[in-house]
Amino acid sequence: MDDAPAPAGAGRTRRAGRIGLLVLLLVGLAATLRTPAAPAPADAPPTAFSAVRATTHVEAVAARPRTPGSAGHAATWEYLVRILDDLGWSVRVDDGVGWSATAVQGTQRGGRVANVVATLPGTDPTGTVVLAAHYDTVAGSPGAGDDGIGIATVLEAARALTAGPRPRNDVTVLVTDGEERGLLGAEEYTRRQPADARPTVVLNHEARGNGGIPVTFRISSPNAGLVGVLSGVPGTTADSFTQTAFELLPNDTDFRRLTEAGMHAADTAIAGGGAYYHSPLDTPDRLDTASLQRMGETTLAAAQRFSSADLAVLGSGGDDVVVTLPWGPVHYPRPLEIALTALLAAVTGALAARRIRDGAASAGRLAASGGISIAVAAAAAGAAFVPWWLALRIAPGQASAVLREPYLPVPHQVAAATAAVAVLLAAYPPVRRRVGPAAFATGALLAVTVTALAALPFLGVATVLVLPALPAAIAALVVDLLPTDRRGWRTPVTLAGTVPAVVVLVPAAVASFDAGLLTGAPLAGVFVAVLFALALPLVDAAGAPSQLRLAAIAAAGVVLVAAPVGGWVNRDGATPPRQEQLLYALNADTGAAVWASPRAPASAWSRALLPEEPATLPDAFPWRSETRFAHGPAPVAPLPAPGLAVVADVTDGDERTLTLRLTSPRGAPTIGLWVDGTSAAVREAVVAGRSAAPAAPFGFLFSGTPAEGIEVRLTVAPRDGAVVLHVADVTDDLTVVPGYTAPDDRAVVTPAVAVTRTVRL
Repeated sequence: MDDAPAPAGAGRTRRAGRIGLLVLLLVGLAATLRTPAAPAPADAPPTAFSAVRATTHVEAVAARPRTPGSAGHAATWEYLVRILDDLGWSVRVDDGVGWSATAVQGTQRGGRVANVVATLPGTDPTGTVVLAAHYDTVAGSPGAGDDGIGIATVLEAARALTAGPRPRNDVTVLVTDGEERGLLGAEEYTRRQPADARPTVVLNHEARGNGGIPVTFRISSPNAGLVGVLSGVPGTTADSFTQTAFELLPNDTDFRRLTEAGMHAADTAIAGGGAYYHSPLDTPDRLDTASLQRMGETTLAAAQRFSSADLAVLGSGGDDVVVTLPWGPVHYPRPLEIALTALLAAVTGALAARRIRDGAASAGRLAASGGISIAVAAAAAGAAFVPWWLALRIAPGQASAVLREPYLPVPHQVAAATAAVAVLLAAYPPVRRRVGPAAFATGALLAVTVTALAALPFLGVATVLVLPALPAAIAALVVDLLPTDRRGWRTPVTLAGTVPAVVVLVPAAVASFDAGLLTGAPLAGVFVAVLFALALPLVDAAGAPSQLRLAAIAAAGVVLVAAPVGGWVNRDGATPPRQEQLLYALNADTGAAVWASPRAPASAWSRALLPEEPATLPDAFPWRSETRFAHGPAPVAPLPAPGLAVVADVTDGDERTLTLRLTSPRGAPTIGLWVDGTSAAVREAVVAGRSAAPAAPFGFLFSGTPAEGIEVRLTVAPRDGAVVLHVADVTDDLTVVPGYTAPDDRAVVTPAVAVTRTVRL
């Protein structure tokens, strides 16, 4: 038994502790409750943003996929030009070739793009405010979220700006092309800007789902001027921490290219409903109009403020840290983040020194407690990951093909958060018994402090720990300084010091799930662990160790209920169609064809197509040469091979310059070429007039290929004999494969049909 006899007054302390935890629970619930923005009707004032009006744009552009070279793509840019021209803006379509030299699996990206650019001239401009979105989609997705919400936002905001007074600064609507294929349109747009261009502020709009609160998750540096304006816009949600977190995800946006060109920019996106991302189910009827209203209102207000500001002074400040609390964004200069972190270290150090002096802890026990608390936090993060990890192994079909998200994630999110709580509650009693409650609480606080200090190089990361930990540390020090006859104040003071932790960390844990369960669940587990560490004095006061063990068992019971409920509500047939990812490749040289998927087959249908164990298939899919595909034999489709014609072949010393023309007899919009590195080293490459990086290995995919094809000039150093080239063209209509029929209860995500050949020159 480790429950010591209760001292006098223990009952009152228990009741006060439990009341304190109840207060924290209520505060946490209140901190996460947000009233959705009601979609403004079609008859809203002309200067206001109306989601109902904006939805007509979503319905127009998201009727079908908008891949470069498709009919939907051409119809969309024609629609954009017509709408903006009707508003009276000066409209142009910038045709060109965008290029991304960043090779992914040995493949660079390029393509012919058509950016739609419209400008409303200002009365006395100091610069330009750009409202940006992109209009292309991935294969097979109508893109109501990505990026129909962005298109609708900038078009409706442009209409509202037109209805109001003429702005001081120029306002430009930029709807880029080729974003999904390597940020190509943004690269081409920035390449056209004059070197002496006036200051530009870009408000970029994106989506990683079809709902949720729009979050400004990236802001260019120096950001003080931008943050100052954005923080004053009602409804803005911005957080410096998300910028660091986003860099860990395999995603990027036009923000990258625009800021590389020296533009000031803010990147705003929705991320709820990630199961619909890049899927055929990203349709207008599934887009959350409340999210559209919120994004539109904040964009319009921000555009109005920036369009009347002196943009010349916008970049003169430093960097601010911004965090959104329940009442709105709070921002302060970066040096203050450093000062607050240093203050946390000083207060925590003073608390530790006092407890060592008073005999409540020793240096050894504090060090051990700090190490144990970090280990327990890691265990909590792992526990939060486990329920969804197990669910994927039991029923992998409930996860979407791209982000591995279920359509109805809430039960799985509850299981994740509660699993973290169960681990923390189970771990605390034995640790408490070994090192003592005061030592462990202090050691845990020291661990949080050390982590905050280590995070200082990353803007805003330390703030997520300092804002909750500093009040808790001050409260702990005040409690230690209270005289004996003021013991009744200990719980109220501790509660007051812990409330800020709840206000910051509970919404952060909830928001973590927008990154997806695979990434967000462990992050939410970390936030839960930090909150538990800061609330330890109240937890300790509220229950004896045996009661905490019972609470841990109850939490584990919730996990055991929530996880199966998540599987039940996401069962096959109870949700929108389950998703499969399927690609087809035909080797024109051998006549062999293959079905393939980067995901394990999740149904009897896909298992029949993909019976072979995962393996790399570089000959079939050279642009994904390192990806392991589940695969199987496929029928041979009557598809012609991509064309390669030698226009010129000149040898100069040890170098050989080949001028080639690549075409697709079947009219594929995407074509690619890869040089076999064992046959030659690439020293220079020009594709459709754009220089490519002469990397090793060298290859590229080019989208939006015109009917006449593209010209490629390669200067190579042959190693021995012929230069070996691999060529492919790619479409997305799997129905060209004989006998192919997708089941009605399955949605095929990002399909591809590739025809490959090898040429020796």
